[in-house]
Amino acid sequence: MKRQQNKAKRPQCTRKVTKKEAFNDRFSVSVKPLLWILLLAIPLVLILGGYKWIQNPENLTIESVEVTGDFTILDKKQLEPLIESYAKTNLYLLDEENLELAIENNPWVHSAALTHVWPNKLIVKIYEQKPVAHWGKTQMLAENGEIIKASMEKEKGELPLLYSPNDKGRNMATGFLQIRKMMKGFPIKLVEFKEDARGSWRIKLENGMTLKIGREHQEKRLKRFMVAYEQSLNEVLDKISVVDLRYTNGFAVKWKKGLSADSVFKG
Repeated sequence: MKRQQNKAKRPQCTRKVTKKEAFNDRFSVSVKPLLWILLLAIPLVLILGGYKWIQNPENLTIESVEVTGDFTILDKKQLEPLIESYAKTNLYLLDEENLELAIENNPWVHSAALTHVWPNKLIVKIYEQKPVAHWGKTQMLAENGEIIKASMEKEKGELPLLYSPNDKGRNMATGFLQIRKMMKGFPIKLVEFKEDARGSWRIKLENGMTLKIGREHQEKRLKRFMVAYEQSLNEVLDKISVVDLRYTNGFAVKWKKGLSADSVFKG
């Protein structure tokens, strides 16, 4: 008798899943999204909490303010109350822009820079204006060419006095700075520099001598005087009243009263 070819297959053996294992599977599936949410939410909560905390000006307050700079005119003690009025907070909430503007509102302050030293220190670096001349009676000319609305009564006589018609002030300021550079090292101090309505320049020196420069080729004419000084005029400067440089190829000299060219060079 032939064996039955279509013999029924034996059923495969399967393991029965316990209740505990089924619960763990369901728990694993449901917890994973929650864990991801927690991993994302916790840092966000910490960041938001920290942001809210630092938004309170009473937290992490500025404990130290250091004011630095090379001061010759400014007294930093005069600026400290102003700075401290802004520093009654923390570094994060500090109103830097308005503090800098308030400091720079002082006519003797050229600029100010703030540096944060976390967690609680503020450094204020102040760059002072460097005056080089009196601009009329109530203003000063700074080394950078800026006209300052301030005066230095105690220093009058130590710095030159400048005068110019209002519409020519900026050109004159530039011209004076050029003259100051060219005459660096000259033995007699410049005490007065004037420009008239036509733009003609006149310089007065400490010994009373006047230089008439005119309104054309001013730099070239002043260079001509400086060359003449080095060659011959340096020996007779105290005897000259006026040097007129308004000539094409030379200059004229006016001697002080009672002197002449013959008496000067013979003497």
